[in-house]
Amino acid sequence: MVEQEVQSQVDGAPSATTLVVAAAALGVVTWLTTPGMGHFDGALIPWPAHGLAIGLMIAASSRHRVLVAVATALALLGGLAPAAIAGTGGPAQLLASVALLIGQALFITLVYERLAGRVSPLSGTTPYAWMLAAVLAGTLPITAMASLIMSLSGAAAVTGYSGLAWWIAASSSGAALVGVVLALLGAVGRAHAPRRARHIEFTVVVVVYTFALASAFAEIGPLAGVITPAIAALPFLVWGGLRFGVRGYAVIAALLIGWVLASTWSDIGPFGRFDEEKLARFRRAWIYVASLVGPAMIFPVALRERAAADRRTRGALAQLRAMFESTGELIAAVDRDLTIIAANPSWISAFEALGGTRPRFGANIAETYAGLPADRDLTVGLWRRALAGERFTVVREFGDPARRRDELEVTYAPVVDERGEVVGASQVVRNVTERRRREAEEAEARRLESIGRLAGGVAHDFNNLMTAVMGYGELVYSSMDATDPRRADVVEIQRAAARAGELTQQLLAFARRREVRPRIVDVAGLLDGMNRLVRSLVSAQVQVVYDIAPDLPAVLMDPTQFEQVVMNLAVNARDAMPEGGLLRIEAAPDRRTTPPGLRLSVRDSGTGMPADVQERIFEPFFTTKPLGKGTGLGLSTVHGIVHQAKGRIEVVSTADVGTTFHIYFPAAPAPDDVPTPTPAAPPRSVPHTP
Repeated sequence: MVEQEVQSQVDGAPSATTLVVAAAALGVVTWLTTPGMGHFDGALIPWPAHGLAIGLMIAASSRHRVLVAVATALALLGGLAPAAIAGTGGPAQLLASVALLIGQALFITLVYERLAGRVSPLSGTTPYAWMLAAVLAGTLPITAMASLIMSLSGAAAVTGYSGLAWWIAASSSGAALVGVVLALLGAVGRAHAPRRARHIEFTVVVVVYTFALASAFAEIGPLAGVITPAIAALPFLVWGGLRFGVRGYAVIAALLIGWVLASTWSDIGPFGRFDEEKLARFRRAWIYVASLVGPAMIFPVALRERAAADRRTRGALAQLRAMFESTGELIAAVDRDLTIIAANPSWISAFEALGGTRPRFGANIAETYAGLPADRDLTVGLWRRALAGERFTVVREFGDPARRRDELEVTYAPVVDERGEVVGASQVVRNVTERRRREAEEAEARRLESIGRLAGGVAHDFNNLMTAVMGYGELVYSSMDATDPRRADVVEIQRAAARAGELTQQLLAFARRREVRPRIVDVAGLLDGMNRLVRSLVSAQVQVVYDIAPDLPAVLMDPTQFEQVVMNLAVNARDAMPEGGLLRIEAAPDRRTTPPGLRLSVRDSGTGMPADVQERIFEPFFTTKPLGKGTGLGLSTVHGIVHQAKGRIEVVSTADVGTTFHIYFPAAPAPDDVPTPTPAAPPRSVPHTP
């Protein structure tokens, strides 16, 4: 498969050492091919040098390009010098030819980078096409300059030279060799280690290909003259490109170039049989090689580009799948037939928890909701709205009534394809039950806080008035004779004022403006000590049951306030059971928090409360008892104490069944972290008790 090809993605230019060695090899190739290709009398136009020099420049990074240019120039001078000395070309013509070759390579490299950027031409079909265009177009201005220089240096000495010849030599050499040079230098990236079987296959291909080339181009072997050049070249180029990628293709192409040039040099093979001078034979052979090797490399490049795109797509899909499956959001999608085609684990688990059944892929939405008739029709209608192209959000309850129903925020959206047609719909679900509960609790806390501030202010003013009443009452009482019958009236006034003072203390407790002295409280011991007191508060017809867990955590609060909470709830439960009943006081760890806190539950089997009463039970002075039977401050005081201790309170009540108060306190901190008690803000006047 393409994924197992020898080379990998482009990941950097070759090292400077590799490029310098390659430049030295260019000098050797130039030295070998210049006389062999029929150049004589100073005709310094070696075809391989064009493509090799361009390939080196494109392969070099910008920081190594000057070094590579110098190394290439020195290599060309060394390779061309023998021919220049043996021919009619002098040092000036030698330097001019080298300068033109280096300038041409740099110019084409700059043109390519301008067109495609600093990426390898073998990284994709588009960069490779820009490279071919840069080679074909970039040689034109150099061709014109070469013609001018050669004319000025003595054109008569350059037999067979013309501007067209230079352009054919440069463009064909570049088209044939640049891709091969880049692949062999490793400019397509580091090679993956192929499997042993692939090593063997590649070796077999090279051996068979060598015999085919020897037979077609060198006329060697029993099949000499039988295998045509096309059959000897094309199938193996295709095989190398498909099975071994760009680098495998480059090796096969290099073998083809070598055999074609060697056979033409030796005057054998299909190009050696042409009855013309050697220079023309080489030109014909080179055009054949360039037209076959250069454009055909686009196919392994395209395959590698597609493999890279497939890898990126698989990587992106893997990332999307990981996000889809790990997100806390509940996500599902259906096609146009309302068939479930996607759902993440969170959605499936939530549906199973609320609906009681586990949905499966490929099932219809109506079938999935068959066990939830109260939700089925509404759900199908919402999905159809999304399939009609509408994007919207709804908040609704969902779940089996026998299990539980949660409040969900569901966003529906159509799914469109690249043509803009709706092919399905998706939903993103958020469970907002807990959020709505917290919002309601916060709103209730703010409402009661405002009432508490008002009650605290009223209590202080009322306390000042009662202080004055009790003070003057004491003065009046002291000024009367012991036999004065009006002294009894004054005593009643003082008793009423004292009861009013107690009322103000309850108001202050609700408003959380009393001085508290929190400490670490052993709840089990405190409840055990209150057992007799609680039983004395309720009637004989009420059965009191304690359920105290053995591993209760300690809490940080004023123990007097804790006792007041228990007593107020016990009295409230007694009043709800006028004919008797069961009062159950439970204390257990609240393991929903870390560290576990305390859950105190007070249950009664009384008359219960309707919903409208439950909404107002913590309001001060709100009571359902007859006039004179209650002040309406008992539960408001409990609420104030609990919130002052950083706890929270929940009420569960059903008419004719009973009421349960759940109070949650945080666990006490370490003893060293317990803050020193500080008194609350002092009242505006100090109350006086006669």
